[in-house]
Amino acid sequence: MSALSETQARIDSVGKLGTVVGAMRGIAATHAGRARAALAGYQAYAKIVAAGLARAAALLEETDASPPPQSGENTVAIVFTAEHGFAGAFSERVLDTAKPRDRQRLFIAGARGVSLAEQRGLHVDWSTPMASQAAAVGAVARRVADRLYALFVEERMARVDVVYACPVGAADFAIAQRPLLPIDVAAIRAPVSGPPPLVNLPPRKLVELLVGEYVFAELALAALESFASENAARLATMESARLNIDQKLQELSGQERLLRQEQITAEVQDVVAGALAANASGARRPGRL
Repeated sequence: MSALSETQARIDSVGKLGTVVGAMRGIAATHAGRARAALAGYQAYAKIVAAGLARAAALLEETDASPPPQSGENTVAIVFTAEHGFAGAFSERVLDTAKPRDRQRLFIAGARGVSLAEQRGLHVDWSTPMASQAAAVGAVARRVADRLYALFVEERMARVDVVYACPVGAADFAIAQRPLLPIDVAAIRAPVSGPPPLVNLPPRKLVELLVGEYVFAELALAALESFASENAARLATMESARLNIDQKLQELSGQERLLRQEQITAEVQDVVAGALAANASGARRPGRL
């Protein structure tokens, strides 16, 4: 294969790669946009559940208001990472923040995070796939919540932390790490006015149900923010790849023009050399009388 043919083949290959990158960039932008559009609703839902829990807790007698002491020192870290690749150092940054402590169980949502944790020698106690679209974050949160409930039935846990990425601006994200359980009712209580709510359940039963709903709401919000951040990171990665591909195509196109010009010059030189050789041969041929 000539140098020109090889360069043209590379241009075609890089162009196809650019098409793939463009498609992935569009998908990431769509996912990030849908996740951001849904954030306000999830935030409002979590705030309403938290306010309801705070008002329900106020109905308890003072002796029952504080939760029973937690036994044991076991804690759980729930970490939301990426399910798919091409998101830059997204999962690395999340795991760097998590830093599981001794005797802390590690729950990871996202195949990339599980693979990275294993590479770092971290023991993953439980994992689940991360959402691949914004509409699926609720299912992820439900799986995590169900596993937490099962764990609390098996043994008492002292603390549950959640680690996730939250969007900052259009393309950046920050890592948040905060306690999920035990719930600090005083921290979520907001000033209220008017008569106490009318309830048809015993206050303790109502609080138990609202605690489950609160945990699910917080997990769903964390999963959605993580999903939005993951796709923002993927969008930035694909944008950087697109710029690199454009630059490479420009370089290869310039190289192709140079090689084509060299080929044309060589062909012209061959034609001129052939013409000169023909003229020289005619000049040496003896003339007729």
